Amino acid sequence: MARDVKKRGKPSYTNRRNRQKNLKKKQEKKKLSKSAVGIIKSKWDETKTPRENVRDMGIAFNPNEAVPIREQRKEIIDAVPIDGVSIEVPKPAKKITGRKKNEKQAEHVISNLEQQVKDEEEARANEGRKFKLFHRETELCIYMLARHGEDFQAMTRDPKNLWQYTPKQWAKKIRTHKESEMHKFLETA
Repeated sequence: MARDVKKRGKPSYTNRRNRQKNLKKKQEKKKLSKSAVGIIKSKWDETKTPRENVRDMGIAFNPNEAVPIREQRKEIIDAVPIDGVSIEVPKPAKKITGRKKNEKQAEHVISNLEQQVKDEEEARANEGRKFKLFHRETELCIYMLARHGEDFQAMTRDPKNLWQYTPKQWAKKIRTHKESEMHKFLETA
């Protein structure tokens, strides 16, 4: 028979369960420090903090610190100096903590990252745009081209035009189909 009263008392501590929880948290923390970029992954030092690692590679950890935003507010009233009182408010100097960054490593990492970006941009520019239609739409375009040719008015009146596409929609679909890889494949076959 079930009890209606909750069990009172100090919760028991299971060493094994809590140890597993802590190990799991540690593994998740390690995953956060791993980067998808190969050069960063190879230069990553587990003994350093993420901020130190990134600084040593010459990359900005916080973009707001790397490129400070200029103040957009302007002083409304011009400050007039008063006898014996200085108007300028001294700004505290930024503290730079930690070791100096490794210049060679930073240059190497940055040059590799820039090269990767340049290669990706060139590949994207050379690749061109890919057009793709759904399989059913591709079949429908092939049927309509075989049956009606370039007559889009006839395509709208065709009984297989279940979605009631207009002539302009058919023109766009046919143009997309002709630019797709499937059409190029069918032409060569």
